[in-house]
Amino acid sequence: MGWQDRDYSRGQSYGSNPLMWLVSGSVPLFVAFGIRVRAHASLIIFIVITLLLSDIGARNAVVSMTILFGSVLLHEFGHCFAARWVGGHAEEILMWPLGGLASVDPPHRPLPSFITTAAGPAVNLVICILTGTAIAVLNRTAYAVPWFPVRRGLTSYIPHDWTTYYLWWIFLVNYGLLLFNLLMVFYPFDGGRMVQEILWAIFGYYRSMRFAVVTGMIGAVLVAMIGFAVWSLMLVLIAVFGFMACLQQRRMLLEAGPYGFDEVDYGESLYDAPKQRRTSLRAKKRIQRQAMRRHAEQHKIDRILAKVSAKGMHSLTWWEKRTLRKGSERMR
Repeated sequence: MGWQDRDYSRGQSYGSNPLMWLVSGSVPLFVAFGIRVRAHASLIIFIVITLLLSDIGARNAVVSMTILFGSVLLHEFGHCFAARWVGGHAEEILMWPLGGLASVDPPHRPLPSFITTAAGPAVNLVICILTGTAIAVLNRTAYAVPWFPVRRGLTSYIPHDWTTYYLWWIFLVNYGLLLFNLLMVFYPFDGGRMVQEILWAIFGYYRSMRFAVVTGMIGAVLVAMIGFAVWSLMLVLIAVFGFMACLQQRRMLLEAGPYGFDEVDYGESLYDAPKQRRTSLRAKKRIQRQAMRRHAEQHKIDRILAKVSAKGMHSLTWWEKRTLRKGSERMR
């Protein structure tokens, strides 16, 4: 029986240590369109603390938190649907205190990856257009739309009629998510991913990703400094998450090397014997690169299987699970 046919899944058991559950545990919520939605254990504590410490009133806090959860979830579904639309896979969404994480696997090419990434902010943009237009029409003025950060104070004006009240909060939350994802132009946030995917089409995946992770770590340090300056724990946590994600990705890049990642599926025509010498040399080089990629992939799979055997399937990162699944598909 080949490695791709074995059952490496092991149940996660945290024993009597609740701290391990807070770090790695999650609560299944529901399944929609074949996509599992889970909530990280720390999200529950985050919601409780946020509601208790909120200074905008209990009603506003509950409404804003509910709308934030729904907006982030729709944002992640945007990534998932786009990944499927371009021919990839989408299996799971994990909601946690710093937002959402969609387990998507678009085709490993610049354009499908860019479309998948851009679809998340596009969902927030569409919601802003719809709710902003409705607010302006109901109040007969565009000044009722909360165009922060131009407006002083995010909650300096809160409408009292229930229709505008909920539309106002929906617009405000989605506008904030849109600005955050577009202004964070460094990896691993959506803005940084889109920049990396544009550079990917010009310089190749490996070089663009190395540039992205280095600038991402620099950007994370700057965000952390701003967070400490304004006493914002959320900015500091976002910076820590971004820095660690870039650091992990950089280690993977250095370990795999420039031939450890598939660039483009060129098709069977590469193996046809070309008539001209130049074309023949190109084909040979491409075949050599493909052989090196297969060797690097097999090395990664062996390392992942050793990790699974020692620590279980739950110890794998999303990228390692993706590598294992794609290797299994190739073997079949």
